[in-house]
Amino acid sequence: MLGSLGANVTEKKQRRKFWVILTIVFLGFIGISMPYLIFPALFLNPDYAILPASWSRSSHALFLGITLAAYPLGQFVGSPILGALSDEYGRKKLLSISLLIAAFCYLLTGFAIAWKHLGLLILSRFMAGIMEGNIAIARAMAADIKTISKHETFGKINASISIAYLLGPLIGGLLSDNNIYESLTPSTPFYCISILFIGLAGLSALVLDKSVMNPTVVRTVWQRINFIQRMSVLFSDKKLKFLLLISTAFTLAVDMFYEFGPVYLTVKWTLGPAQLVFYNAVLCIALAFGNGWLPGFFSSRISNRLAILSSIGGLALFLIGIVLVNSTFLMMMLFGLCGLVIGLTVTLIMVKISDTAPDTIQGEVMGVQLSLRVLGDAMICLFGGALLLLSPKLILIFAAALAVAVMTYYSTRSVKH
Repeated sequence: MLGSLGANVTEKKQRRKFWVILTIVFLGFIGISMPYLIFPALFLNPDYAILPASWSRSSHALFLGITLAAYPLGQFVGSPILGALSDEYGRKKLLSISLLIAAFCYLLTGFAIAWKHLGLLILSRFMAGIMEGNIAIARAMAADIKTISKHETFGKINASISIAYLLGPLIGGLLSDNNIYESLTPSTPFYCISILFIGLAGLSALVLDKSVMNPTVVRTVWQRINFIQRMSVLFSDKKLKFLLLISTAFTLAVDMFYEFGPVYLTVKWTLGPAQLVFYNAVLCIALAFGNGWLPGFFSSRISNRLAILSSIGGLALFLIGIVLVNSTFLMMMLFGLCGLVIGLTVTLIMVKISDTAPDTIQGEVMGVQLSLRVLGDAMICLFGGALLLLSPKLILIFAAALAVAVMTYYSTRSVKH
């Protein structure tokens, strides 16, 4: 009786902790996603351009790719370091500090846009990316919770991120529209993000429980930042290596769509941030549904392997459909279908990775997964910027081909793992 009562108290306490984590992730990603639809317009729409009008179109496309790449490159550097540090020194401390520094980075981004200083813009995005590796800490916190299934915790975290990506760009678009209020500029959302992140740093410091993992081995600074060495250690586990490779390759295809879907629509129909919000809304609602509900639904009905294979194949088909259609209604439907299959696949693969890793290195594994993803994202931004010079359709076609390759590799190798 007493044991049952104690278990119920523990479960309620851990659920409260999870909802605090979820709130911080949700509000944090509202801030992160505010500028999501601003950058295409800053480089490709003459009404918003940060670069001189005399510069060639190819220069605008090239620097768009470099600017988009700076943020994920920063995440690539920061994610495994922040994740590993949280394993050793506690999730709460690292989360609060990284949020506070990120607030300063976003303030610099706002200044860079206001001053039309391209170098400061790229530098501030890189610095912000380093600190935004804290999503790995939040996911490790969720993995630490044992009374709630990972399908639920990871699914809800991913769903909250998707909803944030719906609300954030809408808020960012409104805050940058001087037709609503004449003092609003493209810099305004970044100033607001800075204030929001200061508040989240305070919330995490005051509300979250202090937790130290007390690892058996304390690593030096060089051991933490030596990414190649850490990868070789993690990749010694063949199953973990296989899942990390699948996760990375799939998210390469996904990030091509994330980063250049809005660019494709901007070029195709000369859309601005406010118009792109509608397409982003459909995508994010579908992502939230795909992350938050579909994993639990399919896990009790079909194998995870079949669900992953079907959704990856579906993404390839839907991306080709986006290239072929000219109807705004059909385009929105395809964006929604992409969101459903992306959400399902990402959550199922994340659960598999977390289940494979020991509890003592959850932060590091979540950090490495994110780091590999954002490294690919940075490469995609640069590669996509080059393809954009030829045709924006090529980016989405390449993403579809990559999804097919991932599906084939997973289908032929997953039986062995």
